[in-house]
Amino acid sequence: MIPRVASLLGWPVDARQLNAPLAPASTPENMGELVTFYRERLAAFRPPWFERLSPTDQSRVDGLLTAVLLVDGWLDAAADRQAEHAVRLPADELAQLGVTDAHWNDQRVDFAFRRFNERFAGRIRGILQGAAPLGRPWLAGWRYRLTIVRVEQILRERQVDPSLWFQTETARSPVAWATAAIRITWRVVAGRG
Repeated sequence: MIPRVASLLGWPVDARQLNAPLAPASTPENMGELVTFYRERLAAFRPPWFERLSPTDQSRVDGLLTAVLLVDGWLDAAADRQAEHAVRLPADELAQLGVTDAHWNDQRVDFAFRRFNERFAGRIRGILQGAAPLGRPWLAGWRYRLTIVRVEQILRERQVDPSLWFQTETARSPVAWATAAIRITWRVVAGRG
């Protein structure tokens, strides 16, 4: 869902892209196919200053965008499954770890689903770590760091409670919102993103 991707990013996305489809014709067979699908769409989400970046920083931005798109696909998986659309998750890993139609239909969180959750979240976190800026002064690239922290927050919440992947709207208490806001602010200001 492109509006969600736009809300996760710390920079504006071209308004013409907001209603563009972001779903593949069929469920990707593996992680490589899924990442390739997203790589073909990265240009629409790059920040306006992308061309002024060094090749290394451009790669980091593309890595960050890939992680954001992977999270978005994971967030939409249950809704896509209900709507009988292609799911933006690697089919081979779902099958290998035993995540079946019953998990989606019954919103079942068992050992198999938790294993997939851990593995896929770990993959996204690995991409995020590769995208993390190194040796930057504090507040340099704060939009970039903010995006990293937002994605990490989603991954942490769902790692603790995988049933959140089945919810389209996550209702959080004011304390949880305040805690998340403080954590995000601290990580952005301290340059720990």
